[in-house]
Amino acid sequence: MQKWTWAVVALAALTAIPHAVAQEGSGQQSSICVEDFDPEVDYFADKVESDHSQFWEASYHGNYKVLTVADTENPSGGSLSYVLVQCGTPAPELTGDLEGALLVEVPIERAVVTHRNALAMIDEIGQVPTIVGLTRNYLGYAEGDAWYSELVAAAGSPVDVGSESDLDFETTLALEPDVIFMAGYGPGYNEVTTVSERGLPAIMVSNRTEPTPLGSSEWLKFIAAFYNEEAQANAVFETISTDYTAIAQEVAGRLDDYEVGYACLGEEGGCGFMFAHGDNTLNGQILQLMGVKNPFAEGNDRPNGMDFDYEAALGRVQDTDFFIIYYVASPEALASDPRYQNVPALASGNYIISTVDNYHECNAVTYVRVDRLIRDYAIGMLPELFPGEEGVCFKAPSQ
Repeated sequence: MQKWTWAVVALAALTAIPHAVAQEGSGQQSSICVEDFDPEVDYFADKVESDHSQFWEASYHGNYKVLTVADTENPSGGSLSYVLVQCGTPAPELTGDLEGALLVEVPIERAVVTHRNALAMIDEIGQVPTIVGLTRNYLGYAEGDAWYSELVAAAGSPVDVGSESDLDFETTLALEPDVIFMAGYGPGYNEVTTVSERGLPAIMVSNRTEPTPLGSSEWLKFIAAFYNEEAQANAVFETISTDYTAIAQEVAGRLDDYEVGYACLGEEGGCGFMFAHGDNTLNGQILQLMGVKNPFAEGNDRPNGMDFDYEAALGRVQDTDFFIIYYVASPEALASDPRYQNVPALASGNYIISTVDNYHECNAVTYVRVDRLIRDYAIGMLPELFPGEEGVCFKAPSQ
């Protein structure tokens, strides 16, 4: 039986959600449901709250919890609400502030995932076996990326559900997912809206729109609420936050008057000559925290950076000391284009560059494990502080 329904189905809002006492999901996770409901009992001893995120909030109400999420695809449309009800207990009436909410029985046992960062978050809280469907590109990555390969193996036999922007509705519906974790990328995108309008339980995960790195990472708490894994998520996030802050403090004051650009280079990656981040992106925020000057900050307030042609970029980077180069590139590709030799830092090899073998893993994990990301940057800029260490997702050309 499907464990989700829309609020317009009044019967579901007024009765207990049926569920076996110990039911196995195809993801091999068992859940023990409440047999004797007591309205005076708090069924969620562990709780999460958003201390850094600007886009979600959680509240707890005995046998159910409410996650309220800003609708980043439709900024003028207010917020989305998800009512998570402990299995074996009655659902609340979905009226007032809960009108129109999506009702989900927890802990969930069957998840479809179309958002790579959500996939990394599910991995962090140890719930990969609940995944029953993945997008085609993730299944393809598993053929050459060790991390994706391990996740697909742990999930068993996740089904191909199409693409993030073109979900195979018939296949997805047949999987009877409790939820579909999808990315909310902001205005101009409508993937979550489209899937929701088709009656499927789409959950908007908007970590990529967060203005701070820890805000992005904290979405793992949000996802954990669907699994009743709040304690695990809190512990993981505390580790991330502590390590992230420690690295920032370690490099503080050591990079005064140091100029660092975060950029994607070259037509092959769809970056024109140079596509670079200002201060309002996750990576721009990290550079600010590290106390360096960003040559691309002025006039660049887009949440994912902007394009700089040859002349515009050249005028900004003559005094740049160091580059962090994302997307797939190589020292050979940079050396073969004489235009990049007119950028002193690039000509001198003063940069770190995305690793190739684990590129897809890093693209999923670093928006969650921001502690690892800032460590890679610190190793590249101040290797003397980390003797014998190499970056994981970004390395110097010599490495």
